[in-house]
Amino acid sequence: MPICKPVVSLVPAFLCLLATVAAAAGDTADVRLKFFPIPTPDGEPLEIVTGADALPYFVLQNASSVARLGRNGQIDEFPLPTFGFPSDITLGPDDNVWFTEGNGRVGRITPAGEITEYPFSPSDSAIGITGGPGGGTIWFTAVGDRVWRLRIEDGRLQPFDLAPGTFPGDITAGADGNLWFTQSSGIGRLSPAGTYTAFGVGEVTPFAITRGHDGNVWFTERFGQRIGKITPDGELTFYPTELHTLDSIVAGPDNGLWFTSFGDDRIAHITTDGVIRPTPEIPGSTPTGLYADAAGVWFLGYGNDRLYRLGWGASPH
Repeated sequence: MPICKPVVSLVPAFLCLLATVAAAAGDTADVRLKFFPIPTPDGEPLEIVTGADALPYFVLQNASSVARLGRNGQIDEFPLPTFGFPSDITLGPDDNVWFTEGNGRVGRITPAGEITEYPFSPSDSAIGITGGPGGGTIWFTAVGDRVWRLRIEDGRLQPFDLAPGTFPGDITAGADGNLWFTQSSGIGRLSPAGTYTAFGVGEVTPFAITRGHDGNVWFTERFGQRIGKITPDGELTFYPTELHTLDSIVAGPDNGLWFTSFGDDRIAHITTDGVIRPTPEIPGSTPTGLYADAAGVWFLGYGNDRLYRLGWGASPH
């Protein structure tokens, strides 16, 4: 009995879009949507990344574990040594997968499933995480109005204090060599030397952030129904959408980006010109994190404990 099953038929207009994306990625395979059941019920899947082994890794916050889909189609879960409510995940420059925890730690998992934790502050919780510019470092945000740098070589940690009440969230490494992150008052930028700059975006708090292939940084507004773009110089552009409760955003293989609509059971594609095309509804999915590569888009069904793959290219699955 197959583990993965088709769950929706995509409408012709969106199939046309996906065919264009697939062609840009160098593939002309049929587009298919599959799902893989997550073993732990109510595990709260949040964020996902593809590892150096080309397998998807994702965090299960409520289950306090990191999960991975193997080449055999089975999902394996790796419990954290300390119950830590993991929330974000990234591929590090050392080809290991790194993740944040809610107990003053960040963690690393190797392709062999070995987990190492790095405590940084007993009173803070780590939130967003990314590989640093230039390689050799991991950067993450924390509740205590700080951005931290971890040197992979020796595990040394260094905090960078922000303004009180900043509340940094998601973080990404920009094409300009700086770190960019969401915060309560807008978007923050931090140089590797520690120079901090804030950019206001209005009354709505940005949620997720990523670097686009166009050299700009893109972000979602969870309750503002807009996708935002900020240039390295701080120039802001907003693209409105009818979708609700926007969540994660990642760059795609065609120079566009993908994002999730938690409130509408959809994922969507946006071009660098701001043209937004959502998928049809994927009932019960309430998608959270997603990751795009040349083979397709992986995303998490928070509402029904599933890992989805919208695929058009070669994949071990």
